[in-house]
Amino acid sequence: MGIKADRRTFLKLSSGAGAAALGGMGALPAQAQASSTLTVAWDSDIDSLDPHVFKSVGGYAVQCNLYDPIVGWKVRPVEGSKGVSRSFPNEFEGSIAESWTFERDGATIVLKIRPGMTFPSGRPVDSAALKYSLDRALQSPGYMRFIMPRMLQVTKPEEIVVRDPMTIALDMKGPTPQPMVLNFLSLMTITALDPELIKPNATEKDPWAAEWAKRNAVGSGPYTLVTNTPGVEVVLEARKDHWRGAPQFQKVVLKFVPNEADRVLLLKRKAIDLVIGRPGLSPRNIKTFENEKDFRIVTVPDTTCHWLAMNQTKAPLDNVKVRQAINYAIPVAAIVPNVLMGYGSAMKSPVPALTPGHDGSLSPYKFDLDKARALMKEAGVTTPVTLDLAVRIGWQPHEEAAVWIQRELEKIGFKINITRQTDATFRQLATKGDMQLSIETWQSWVNDPFFHMVPLFHSTSKGTNTAFYKNPDLDKILDENYHEPNAEKRLAAAKAAQKIIIDDAVWGMLWYDNWTRVMRNDIVGVEKRWDTFDRFTSLKTS
Repeated sequence: MGIKADRRTFLKLSSGAGAAALGGMGALPAQAQASSTLTVAWDSDIDSLDPHVFKSVGGYAVQCNLYDPIVGWKVRPVEGSKGVSRSFPNEFEGSIAESWTFERDGATIVLKIRPGMTFPSGRPVDSAALKYSLDRALQSPGYMRFIMPRMLQVTKPEEIVVRDPMTIALDMKGPTPQPMVLNFLSLMTITALDPELIKPNATEKDPWAAEWAKRNAVGSGPYTLVTNTPGVEVVLEARKDHWRGAPQFQKVVLKFVPNEADRVLLLKRKAIDLVIGRPGLSPRNIKTFENEKDFRIVTVPDTTCHWLAMNQTKAPLDNVKVRQAINYAIPVAAIVPNVLMGYGSAMKSPVPALTPGHDGSLSPYKFDLDKARALMKEAGVTTPVTLDLAVRIGWQPHEEAAVWIQRELEKIGFKINITRQTDATFRQLATKGDMQLSIETWQSWVNDPFFHMVPLFHSTSKGTNTAFYKNPDLDKILDENYHEPNAEKRLAAAKAAQKIIIDDAVWGMLWYDNWTRVMRNDIVGVEKRWDTFDRFTSLKTS
């Protein structure tokens, strides 16, 4: 880049003659920098570079380019969309593990490591490195030590077995659905780390060097970390010796631009090539690029859910008829075209439409104020009922949808006060149970119905079950079928679980997002996977 700049300087330099001073930005008429550099704006900073610890969107967005997954989600071209591919349910390809087999009726997965694969240091990615990394995931202070036992039924290092220098086996306590195992191994949270870089930084109090790993990358991925300047930018550099081959974009510069209006301005000035993140750009701003010849919009269906959270510890939301009435009063058919601008679809089930087991025929809810008023009368509540509806500041679709919801709920006996919170405050209040109504969002990195439903609806889930919903019958279905190896039985159980959740009106069902990116019109090789994060190695210019 040549110089470092804060956000204000970056915006100033991105227009006029000053653009050339920022590493050539703006000097070329149709691209942000030379063709070997991709300049990206995002809305989320990095909390940690440790795959076993990070929680931020920014952390994952960087790590999926610094690390290789053990297994990968396969992508296939999207018909009618040039240079765009996406994942389809339960389709996988080799990555660190070139191939795999299951033994003991699905209770053991045997991973054959790709020959000749190396870390940037030149050291081999082999069984010893992967064993160390999996042991670390299971024992280091991150959340993987809770997720691995829950998903893989692997609870101790002895169950991670080196069979030979290029073969490793995971001996699970019992059969586990094979697609769920492979989905889990496709995540960037469970990968290979270079042990010889981590071990020298370990201490007696920090045996896995978790503090050091927050700011240092030790993966085998297609890019290496050049700089990480918190609140400003991250710079990645491509590896020429990566097993997938050298990416076209030899350098990726990710600019931290927290304000959406600034991201739009920079893109239109061609000071950046692409906007990523969540939400990245809102539908209303995406719409402004539809007729811009210098840009292209890539949009495909996604598994991200948005819903009206109704806290059942707060009366009268503890009354199922009130929650049902709210569902009948939500004008989803108006929200999708007027708020999402077509970049999403109405929610028919709490399980996303692209997730195996989804059943969109179970919901009776459609906009019907007469039905909603009748349910409110049956509930016997005294109206008007005053409730606060919380949204995050800057989440434009949520803020707009809240106004639509407010208007219709007030027609059936509510008085709705819309409150706006920062993301941090919103999350804190929701986790503590201090919200009444709020608009929530969730995207399950593992595209599996039980992985999706357990954190959102199981009575023991803390911080994610923001409805504070408790139903022993549902808990029983989720517990008994999480590791059910029989696919037919498992999908039937997923349908039964959905019906309970819908009948109990746990959520006010809103919409599923599309995964949408706005970029230079000559960029192709876009690949969308289940975790929704961008892999820059596949991008190139047409």
